[in-house]
Amino acid sequence: MHVTAMNTLLAAPRYAFESLPREPSSQVLCFIIDRNRQPEAMSRLYRIGEPMNAQALFTTTDFADIVDEGPVWLSAPWGSRLAAEATRLCEENHAGIALTAEDAAKALAHARWLLRANDGSGGQSLLSYHKPSLWAALAYTAGETSVQLFGPWQTVYSPAPSHFGKERGAWLSWTANSPAKWRGDGAAFNLPDNAASVQARLAWLYWVDEQYAAFGEPADERINEIAANLDLLLQSNIYEGEHLLKLASVVDGPLLETRPEAVAILQSREESFIKVEKLMQIASATPQ
Repeated sequence: MHVTAMNTLLAAPRYAFESLPREPSSQVLCFIIDRNRQPEAMSRLYRIGEPMNAQALFTTTDFADIVDEGPVWLSAPWGSRLAAEATRLCEENHAGIALTAEDAAKALAHARWLLRANDGSGGQSLLSYHKPSLWAALAYTAGETSVQLFGPWQTVYSPAPSHFGKERGAWLSWTANSPAKWRGDGAAFNLPDNAASVQARLAWLYWVDEQYAAFGEPADERINEIAANLDLLLQSNIYEGEHLLKLASVVDGPLLETRPEAVAILQSREESFIKVEKLMQIASATPQ
């Protein structure tokens, strides 16, 4: 399913933010911005000088003890300079999503409810759905639970990969299948069965997009094999970004699982940095 989701996202329509499909202007526009990816978000928003309704998303939730590490919730009028800056903050580092709803208070309540999800292990986890790769994975796998996923939100907009996709445009649009009446707090959201595997594949798409030059500016047709190679490296305990970037030319090559010499290295019990060095030696010895 993760390959289907990848291909679906790559083929999805793209929009500039100002041309995104939206309902009448009575709907409020809200943003959820990741302050870890945009640490200067609040100072940039305050410098706009317009009245601002912003607050920490984790306030009053089970995650209040890490409130300063969590995302910021912001509502802004369509067409305002504040909305334009929030749009840039989300686009620059794939650092958040935007959404529309009829009622800002209910939209925020749902945003806080959705943070805690049953993860299938018998426990609950923080659901960072404001990450574009995770939002897409949830939207693709929610099925009948999409009503719970969207709640009172009518449309969600997420940044698109900058270098991959059949169309150009910075944003993707996700619309609720049917209007849902907000029911307030209830049982925690159940993470869809395939969401984790789909998100893992889409996360590679966004990461390679951010490291596009390092990977030799690959075409869309390469991304599934690149992601499969990255999956195999991760399974072999090679996960540090520095190591993965060193192996960019190896990753953007034939499937590692079809190369016996590479498989032997990956299956060894050597330290990850030694595996990286040996894989790089294979790459340098292979005619291009």
